[in-house]
Parts: sequence; C-alpha cells; structure tokens
Amino acid sequence: MPSRAIWLISLSGLMPFLTCLVLAYGVPAYAESAKTVFLVYSALTLTFLGGARWGAELVRAPERPDLLRLVLSAVPSVLGMFALVPRTAPQVAVGLLLLSSAGQLVWDVQASRAGLLPSWNGRVRTVMTALGTVCTAAMWPLFRG
Repeated sequence: MPSRAIWLISLSGLMPFLTCLVLAYGVPAYAESAKTVFLVYSALTLTFLGGARWGAELVRAPERPDLLRLVLSAVPSVLGMFALVPRTAPQVAVGLLLLSSAGQLVWDVQASRAGLLPSWNGRVRTVMTALGTVCTAAMWPLFRG
C-alpha cells in the first residue's frame, strides 16, 4: 500500500494541469500560454515516467540491464518531443501524448504485477493516468479550435 506521502506527491503532480485548465478557461489573456504549458508539462511527465523506468531497470540489474527495457524507457521522451515539434497540429500532439501515456500505464501496471516495480505502483499510476486523462479531456475543446 502506498504511503500517504507518495499519494500527496503524486497528486501534487496534477497542479500544473489544473492551473492550466483554470487559466485556459478563466483568463483569456493566458489561454494560449496555458495550452502550450499543458502540452509541455504532459511531455515532461512522460519523460519523468520513462526515466523512472530506466532507473528501475538499472537497480534491478546494474551489471546486465535488459536492453529492450532501456530502449522502451526512452520512448516516452522521444514521443513527447515529437508532440512538441513546432507546427504539429495540437490534436496530433495531444493524441500522441495520450497514446504514449496509455502505453506507459500498461507497461507500468504489468511491471508492478510482475514484481519489477513496487506492487502499489500500478494503483498509483492508474489513478494518476486517469486523472491526467480527465484533465486532457477537459482541455481537448481548446485544442480543436
């Protein structure tokens, strides 16, 4: 069972998403900036998750880490970067970030069940991905216009 501190730290990671939502819908002068920051923070979050997986693999097998796991742990950063390429349609960027987030969630849940990550990690990641997806769904109408 994850500690209260882990839940608080994890949930605090939603603050930038929520702040962007408030600014995008409530302060028209900041709407465009909020959309940009939302995409950048989404990409940074994926990079963080990939880095965590890289670190977990190095701890699991410091002398002989699994090459496929290391490669897969770098994929979220690359997809996040592609989502931020200038002139990428916002809908494409959001779709790429959501797809990468879903893939990372599936991998993390499987790894938690297999004992490669703490057993509670799958639960925390599922809740956080669901909440992040709700925030993204709330931002979606702004990316269509």
